[in-house]
Amino acid sequence: MLFMEIITWDPKDDMETGKRYMEWKPPEGYNILGAWNDVAACRAFFLFEAESAEAFAAAAFPWRDITRMETVQVMETKKFMELVVKIRKM
Repeated sequence: MLFMEIITWDPKDDMETGKRYMEWKPPEGYNILGAWNDVAACRAFFLFEAESAEAFAAAAFPWRDITRMETVQVMETKKFMELVVKIRKM
């Protein structure tokens, strides 16, 4: 499944967050498709696929003490609209 995650952290943790990210390796089953940083704040955006809840948890666990994560399941608009049409026909 496809997810968008917004990660925020306290400015005092900026250096530690950067250090951890440089050393972090995504677990098996967790594929980062895109990553962007907010240049004006302590915030980052990740688009990723997770094959399972276990893969998601393994990726998130090392960050729970230093960041706040908001994760939303997303779908490409074209696929979503096709799904809406299909559901309405049921």
